[in-house]
Amino acid sequence: MTLIKKRSPEEYIDALNTTNRTIDEMNIIVSNILNIGRQEGAQLEKPVEVDVITFLREKANDFKLLAHNDGKNLHMNFEPNGFMATMQVSLLNQIIQNFLQNAIKFTEKEKSVTLTSRQSEFGLLIEVTDEGCGIDESIDLFAPFKRQGNKSGVGLGLFLAKSAADALGAKIKIRNRTDGIDGTISSLEINSKLSCILPKR
Repeated sequence: MTLIKKRSPEEYIDALNTTNRTIDEMNIIVSNILNIGRQEGAQLEKPVEVDVITFLREKANDFKLLAHNDGKNLHMNFEPNGFMATMQVSLLNQIIQNFLQNAIKFTEKEKSVTLTSRQSEFGLLIEVTDEGCGIDESIDLFAPFKRQGNKSGVGLGLFLAKSAADALGAKIKIRNRTDGIDGTISSLEINSKLSCILPKR
């Protein structure tokens, strides 16, 4: 369809760029729909024992380079020293990856994203704090196809994260920062009934 209409070279470039963006958006939709099927399969995976703190360190290191290449900083601070849990790791990965991707996407250049963990009454509290535009807290961002801001996406990432958290018996939440800085805090609390704290080495 792009080639049927006669255009100037500049118009062809604009039309092809628009077509490419549309294809990219469609690929994201298809990928997210496939992820729903993969997640249902992941819920049937046999839970394994994993040190969540080690997992978070590895995930932070993976995203640190991505943030740096995007002109942003990724900081981390993990407590306790270790936290063993029995769970489907692919579900945990889906949640943390979504949190970090969103935080980096919505944070402006030369600003920071922070990944932290600490003990809570429920178990282990994991938080991703960004310096983005914040959210409209009146909207259910975990509903399918809900989008926030003007960034690309189809609104299935947080829906999948919520489904993964429910399957893990974990609590998930997104709220605005209250420390005078624009941005959000995405949190996941892992139930301590499925885990134990490792002693400090």
